[in-house]
Amino acid sequence: MNPKTSDQTLEGGGRDGGADGSLGEQLRRAREARGVSLREISEQTRITMRHLEAIESDDYKQLPGGIFNKSFIKSYARHVGFDEQRALELYARTARERGESVDEVATTPHRSRVYMDDPARSPWVTFLLSVVIVGVLALIVYGGLHYYRRTEGPQAAGAQPSPAAANANRQAAAQAPPAAAQGFHVQVKSARPFWLTSWQDDEKKKRGRFLAPDKPEEFQPESALNLHYDKVSADALQVTVNGQALRTPTDTTVWTITKDNYKQFAQ
Repeated sequence: MNPKTSDQTLEGGGRDGGADGSLGEQLRRAREARGVSLREISEQTRITMRHLEAIESDDYKQLPGGIFNKSFIKSYARHVGFDEQRALELYARTARERGESVDEVATTPHRSRVYMDDPARSPWVTFLLSVVIVGVLALIVYGGLHYYRRTEGPQAAGAQPSPAAANANRQAAAQAPPAAAQGFHVQVKSARPFWLTSWQDDEKKKRGRFLAPDKPEEFQPESALNLHYDKVSADALQVTVNGQALRTPTDTTVWTITKDNYKQFAQ
């Protein structure tokens, strides 16, 4: 027997890999038979090109070591259609013949970037990217809500109020001041705090605030008062016009009260 042949290592495809060659050679042939590049395997498995090249050249000292080596080899074998158990057996045999522990193969120093081609990203960069992403999402949500409120326009009034709204309006009527003899006097109260936006007549500037139960508001518009609220708060809204309690529409979010139409909401 040729002494040179008997001393071949895995890289030479002799005793380590048997008649079919070393593990790295067999994996490379399986990959080439499928027409798959190392780059494609790297993108699919998240194993770096450097580690894939080390597997094909049977240079296990370039791998992270321990269970990572087995995981890398199994993942490589799976993606090229090579028997995973056979790959692990060849790897274990090679490690033993080299006097290395299968679970603790000597390794070169490595960082946590085992699965990345690029250098480890700075924590500050990650933090800033997270802030930017959260900010963009917040702007999208805010824009969607703003668009929805602007396009939802007033709907036909006159829907029957819920029992809770009717009861609240009756209480507001009982507590309302004497009806004004003339003019257009509107009082707005709430049974619980909620966000209310209002504007009178043709005002372009809208006023938004939390309406508190203990702080009723008085309005004396020339012709119209607009109240903007969410539907779930409709039953808490208590409105009187010239001392007459009105029922709050529950099918709209913008209620326009005028001198001409307020009586149709009277209870």
